[in-house]
Amino acid sequence: MWYLSLLFILFLIIIFTYFVKEYRRYRLELDKTLLEYHSYVVKMDKLEKENIQLRRELAIEKNAAKERKEKVNQLKAAFLANISHEIRTPLNAIVGFSNLLIESKDVSERRQYAQIISANNELLLNLVDNILDLAKIESGYLCLHTSSFSLSELVREIAMKCESRVSDEVKIIVKKPENDYWAELDKKRITQVLEHFVMNALKYTSQGYIEITYEVKEAAVILSVTDTGCGIPEDKQRDIFKRFFKVDSFVQGAGLGLPICRTITERLGGTVSFVSRFGEGSRFAVTLPLDGES
Repeated sequence: MWYLSLLFILFLIIIFTYFVKEYRRYRLELDKTLLEYHSYVVKMDKLEKENIQLRRELAIEKNAAKERKEKVNQLKAAFLANISHEIRTPLNAIVGFSNLLIESKDVSERRQYAQIISANNELLLNLVDNILDLAKIESGYLCLHTSSFSLSELVREIAMKCESRVSDEVKIIVKKPENDYWAELDKKRITQVLEHFVMNALKYTSQGYIEITYEVKEAAVILSVTDTGCGIPEDKQRDIFKRFFKVDSFVQGAGLGLPICRTITERLGGTVSFVSRFGEGSRFAVTLPLDGES
């Protein structure tokens, strides 16, 4: 009988060993499953956080797009309001003084009316040019064409063009180096920038002088226009390069000239700077890199 007991004990040992092995295998599989579940939970938490962050970014982008749209609409409204007024003003003058010119028999009066009509024609043409330049800038089609020209001749031409428009109490002064300097730049655009500086000076200078000057320093040319006009109030100086901003709303202009001048100068690789004191005058300068020969 003893061997039966031995067999029974061996059977129990075998059964126990089998269950221990199965338990260990089941425990390993359970631990593996728990690890996978934990990894899945961590991944889902990460995805949820990324989803929340993505929703936040989308909300921020949506708000930013809405603000940009509102800003564009405001700029459009401001553009239409300013342009409609600036177009209507010279047109009314042209129509009104044209009728007076037809009716008048006095030669001096007719000459005066013709000068007023010519001045308003030029204002209207400058306004159209500014609008076209603004459209080119917005669309990225502002073309620059470099050529070789004399800087001294350039400032002389601008001064001669403006002398007929100044009053007897304002003097046009040209200052330039003794030696002439020929530069490879876009003459048309530089003339446009300087003429706008001079036209601004003419608007706000009733007596004194307007000085047009240039100097060459370390492979760069500095062209500037200085006036003894009313100057710009300090609280308005930070806004003068904003589109449609006007220092004096009663002075003709759409508020596009200075922003266009700065954009043109930056496209040429230069910078625009200014110094102004209210009641004393202003100085606007453009600094451009150049390659040329003196």
